[in-house]
Amino acid sequence: MEKFEDLFNPSFLKETKSRAAIPADATVTMAYVPLQESLKTYSDNEGLEKGTIFPVLNKEFCGRMVKSV
Repeated sequence: MEKFEDLFNPSFLKETKSRAAIPADATVTMAYVPLQESLKTYSDNEGLEKGTIFPVLNKEFCGRMVKSV
């Protein structure tokens, strides 16, 4: 099996003089994603309009407009 560093080595993981970028005992991990409890979905057209087909993910954007200097 190849070393993790050989397969995936972006610049932020490269070794530095102070410490190794990845611990010697690093292992591959597995994510846990729970199943969705609600299967309610929007229609195709409503999903395209809202940006999601899942009503629970339809969050209102409350950001502010950036003013130019």
